[in-house]
Amino acid sequence: MKKWIALLAVAASVTSLAACGSGAKEQPAGQNGSAVSSAAKTKIKVWTMNRADQDYMKAQIDKFNKENKDNIEIEYQIYAENYTQSLDIALATNEGPDVFFDGATAFADHLPKGDLAPLNKYLTPEFKKRFGDGAFIEGLNMIDGNIYSLPAISTTPRLFYNKGIFEKAGIAEPPKTIDEMVQDAKQITSKLKSQGIYGFAANLKNPAQAYSRSIDYILMRSGGVEAGYDFVNGKYDFTGYKPILNAYREIFTSGAGFPGSESLDIDPLRTQFAAGKIGMYISWNHSEPGVYMNQFPTKENWDVAPLPTIDGNVKGSQHINLAGRWFMMNAKSKNQDKAWKVMEFLYSDELLSGYHKNGLGLVMVPSVLEKADKPETIKKWPNLALTDKDKIWPPLPTGVKPEGNDMYFVFNAIILGSMDVDKGIADLNARYNAGYEKAIQEGKTKRIQYPDFTPDNPGKVFAK
Repeated sequence: MKKWIALLAVAASVTSLAACGSGAKEQPAGQNGSAVSSAAKTKIKVWTMNRADQDYMKAQIDKFNKENKDNIEIEYQIYAENYTQSLDIALATNEGPDVFFDGATAFADHLPKGDLAPLNKYLTPEFKKRFGDGAFIEGLNMIDGNIYSLPAISTTPRLFYNKGIFEKAGIAEPPKTIDEMVQDAKQITSKLKSQGIYGFAANLKNPAQAYSRSIDYILMRSGGVEAGYDFVNGKYDFTGYKPILNAYREIFTSGAGFPGSESLDIDPLRTQFAAGKIGMYISWNHSEPGVYMNQFPTKENWDVAPLPTIDGNVKGSQHINLAGRWFMMNAKSKNQDKAWKVMEFLYSDELLSGYHKNGLGLVMVPSVLEKADKPETIKKWPNLALTDKDKIWPPLPTGVKPEGNDMYFVFNAIILGSMDVDKGIADLNARYNAGYEKAIQEGKTKRIQYPDFTPDNPGKVFAK
C-alpha cells in the first residue's frame, strides 16, 4: 500500500516544500557542536491542494523549520488534481498527513469516518477570541460542540474574462445574464476562432470541480438552491438548474466552448487563459490572482466580474466557501500536540497577514484584518472583494449517497448533449431524495429544514 501511495503522489504532481533550500548540511548544531540528526526532529506532514500560494508558503515554512524551538520539521506537500483520492486512500490506510487542507469535501467525507481530531483542548479563550463572534457554527466547523477546524480564508466564484478579447470581439462589458454569456461566447468564437480563441471554457475533466464552482453559484445568486438542496422544504429539487444547464449546453454543443474542455483540468485551462486563448471562465476569487502573478504569469489584460444570473437580477446570495474551515488535524496522528503547534503557525496573525496582503486569499480573521494591509489585488480588481451578496449558507446534509451517478455527472451529460435536461432533472430528484430518506432512516444524517430560509439572507437560520 505504501508503494500505491507513492505512485499516487507522483501521479498527482506532488510538490514537497519540506526543508526546501536547507539540505542535510544545514542541520542545527548540538550542545557539543556536532550536527543534530534530522531524525531527532518530529516531522509533521501537511497536505494541501492549493498551488497558487506555494511561493509564499514555501518561504514561511522554511522560516518555521529553521526557527521553531519545538524541534518540529514541516513536510508540506501540494497535491494537484488527485487530492481527494490521495487523501482518502492515505487516511484509510493510516498513512495520512498529520494536518490537511479541507478542500471541497474533506470535512464531510472524513468526519463520519472518525478521521478528524477535535481541537477543543487546544483552543484557549484568548486564541478563540481572535476569530470573532460567529466563527464557530454547528454543522460547519463544529459538531455537537466539538470544533474541528477554524476560519481563515474565504472564497466564492467570480467570472474571469479577458478584456482584450472582449474588445476585439466588439463586446463592451461582461455578461449580466446567462443568455448574454452564451451570446458573448458565440460572438468571441465566431470572430476570433481563426486565431485559436474561444469564448468560454470549463474544467470538465472533473465535473464536480467545474460545476460546483460555477453552475451551483449562478443558481444561488439567482435566488435558487445550493447543490440541489431546498432548505425550506427539506428535500432535493434540481428543477431550478434547467435554464443554466440549457445555457451551458448551448455553449458546448455550438462550438463556442474551448475545444477539449471535457478533458481539461483547471490548471491546463488556466494556461490557455494566460496565453490569451479563452474569453472567460468561472473560478474562485481567492486563487486566480495568485495563479496569474506566480504560477502562470501573463501579460493579458484580464478582469473580474460578478457572476451572471438567470434573468439579470440578483435575488439571492453566493455561499462563501471555506468560510469556517481551512486546515484540520488527523485523529490518528501520533504527534497531535506538535501537529497543533503547526496549526497555530498556519493560523497565526503573522502568516495570515502576509497571505492577505499578497492577495493569496481573502482572509476573514478579525485579529488579522485589524493589522493587515489591503491587498493590491483588490485595489486592482475590486470585484474580487466580498460584497453583501456573498454570505455563509447553512451546512448541507451529509451522508447522502444516491444510487448511480452523482448530480455533476448528470449535469455533464446534459451539457455535452448526451442526455435530455428534463429526464436528467427528474432522475436526480428521484434518486437524491431516495438516498436522503435512506440516510435518515439509517441514522447517517438528519433532515435539515428551515421553513423561513431565504437565499438572500441565509444567515438568519444561525440566529435561532
